[in-house]
Amino acid sequence: MLDWLIPISLFWTLIAVYIGGCPVHVEGGSGTRQVLGLVGTFALYLVVWGLLHAVLGGTGLVTRVAVPTVVCVLALPLFTAVGFRVMGVRVRLHRGAGTGD
Repeated sequence: MLDWLIPISLFWTLIAVYIGGCPVHVEGGSGTRQVLGLVGTFALYLVVWGLLHAVLGGTGLVTRVAVPTVVCVLALPLFTAVGFRVMGVRVRLHRGAGTGD
């Protein structure tokens, strides 16, 4: 059960950095839809992590936790786009980042 602690705690840290610190814009939808998009992203992240964790269940602890976590962290922008889009909210990369636009 402690296997789940690492990806859950990493998600909240990384989603805050991705949405708050990266040049992305959350467009459209009310605040409620945006929060539901965040919850949908979290659910998608955990489902994919859980499936990968189950597939690698017979391997060592490091492989069983590290591989699904790395895959899900790398796919976080995709999960964010899908999770928010289901709620009718777009997450777009801001093209003019760093150019003064």
